[in-house]
Formats: sequence, structure tokens, C-alpha cells
Amino acid sequence: MNKNESRYFKSAEKMHTALISLIENKDFELITVKEICAEAGVNRSTFYLHYDNTNDLLRETIEAAYKDFFSRFSADGPKKIDIEDKKNEELFLVTPKYLMPYLQFVEDNRKLFYIMYEKNEMMGAEKTYEKWFKEIFGPILTRFGVSETEQPFIMIFYLNGIIGVVNEWIARDCAESKDEIIGIIQKCILMPIKETN
Repeated sequence: MNKNESRYFKSAEKMHTALISLIENKDFELITVKEICAEAGVNRSTFYLHYDNTNDLLRETIEAAYKDFFSRFSADGPKKIDIEDKKNEELFLVTPKYLMPYLQFVEDNRKLFYIMYEKNEMMGAEKTYEKWFKEIFGPILTRFGVSETEQPFIMIFYLNGIIGVVNEWIARDCAESKDEIIGIIQKCILMPIKETN
């Protein structure tokens, strides 16, 4: 990377950080380019060299946050996995090992996370999660005999359920511990249904 490229990426990082900082105290719609530039210590021409508008900056900031999110996982993290040599119990991914990095990311970026789902259509967050679920959970569901027809329904159930719990946690300002939230998610998924005659 040459000096100009390095300067370009450093400016972008400064603007990501500035936007996240401003979002903590102000609604995104009310944040101006002038405020972002002042917070980042860059001029307007630098902003417009990178972005057409604040929505472009938000989109790129969220992409950077996703990279951070995926970097929090171990080598066994959220990516396509080879399920051939794994035991069935190793394929249950709603465990602290997988949920804790996710919840830590949410807690560290709660305002940004909330905006990702508030502006879901613009940000494409759901598409990212759908791709992730399809690549990771699709092969696992196939292994457990779930038909391809049923898989999208099961994936959307998990996706919306976990996001719902997490959004409620954010609304409560992450007052509950991450362990408590993991316990709640696992209860929702694992709670046995009593049959009534």
C-alpha cells in the first residue's frame, strides 16, 4: 500500500469513528457532513472524495463493523464449515461459543446495530444474515434431514427470533448480562413443548 492509499484508508477510518461517535448522541438523519468532518478532523472535499452522502458513509461504516464482527470468532467461527467429520452435537451452534462474540459485538456497537435494523432495507443487513444462515445452517439442517423446502422457514424463524431478543436487549440498554441473554435464546430454542390431549 502506498502513502496515498494509506492516507485514503486512514481518512475513511476517521470518518467511520466520527459517525459512530455522533450516532451515540444524535439521530442519524440529523447528522450533517459538516459535523462528521469536524469530528473526524477532515475537510468536506475529503468526505466527498470518499462518499456521495451520509448514507454512503453509514453503509461503509456498517460493512467495517461486520468485518470487526467476523474477526471476533475463532477459526471455527461463522463461515462455511465442513460438517462431514463432525458429530451431531458439534453442529448445534446456538451455544455460548458462537453467541458470546455476537453479543459482545452488539454491546460494543449497540447504537450502530440498532440503526442496522432500523434501516434494514437500505443497509441490507437481513441479506447478509440470510447468506450467513444459508452457508452455515443450510448444510447442518440438511444433515439433520430437514428438506430444502422447510429450511428457509426454519432459518427465518431463528433469524427473527434471535434478532428480536437482541433488539429487546438493546432497548433495555444491554442491562442484562450476555450470559443471561444466551440463556434466554437457548430457552426459546430448546424449550420442550408439552403435548396436550
